[in-house]
Amino acid sequence: MRNINMLAIIIFLSGCTSMTTIMPPPQKIMIVGDTLVYDGFMTGDAILEAIRLVRLSENKITTLRITSPGGDMASGIEFGYFIKEKNLNVVVSQLCFSACANYVLPAANSIVIKKDALIGWHGGAKQADELWKQSVPIKYQKDFFAYLNRLRLKEMAFFNEMNVDINIANYGQIKSNSCQKTQKTDGWYYTLSDLKHMGIKNIKVNGGELLTELQYNNNKITSCQMSVLFFN
Repeated sequence: MRNINMLAIIIFLSGCTSMTTIMPPPQKIMIVGDTLVYDGFMTGDAILEAIRLVRLSENKITTLRITSPGGDMASGIEFGYFIKEKNLNVVVSQLCFSACANYVLPAANSIVIKKDALIGWHGGAKQADELWKQSVPIKYQKDFFAYLNRLRLKEMAFFNEMNVDINIANYGQIKSNSCQKTQKTDGWYYTLSDLKHMGIKNIKVNGGELLTELQYNNNKITSCQMSVLFFN
């Protein structure tokens, strides 16, 4: 698993004629009773499809059941606003990583993380320029950072609207005692007390513990628990 939000870079670079288009695996999106089921990467077209299914459903949709390794940040933010608008409860079936953790979990009315599931943050738009530069070719960096600056404003406005700590997607990168730095994992997760302190309050973990390693679409994703950040 790459250590930053690659879909944001891919989408930006797709406008460059010299770049080859990269397509994510197909998503599974459907309505089952009062539940929207979403399994796969978060891309603009898939999220638009999910929103359309909810709006056209004859049933009142109350729950989002999601498994996602993340995806496009801008689309994830818009999905978060929609989740908040519909006051959806979120159930993490197997995986909620990267943009899913960043923008789906803060927007949820309540969160249930199923047994043997993995969640993880590993950066967002606000992460250090040096991390972005590792994956963006030099000749595209000027235009990319102009795009990124707009995305950072969008992300900050989202977290403020959700009343969630604006650094929730970045603490694992900026804290000196970060488990990601010492264990070299793809991402990290927080204690429930820290999540509540950061604004994610109505959350339950079935089974009591989260996975630290998971196979998803033939890729291994790893996450570690951060030491307690807030004492109060």
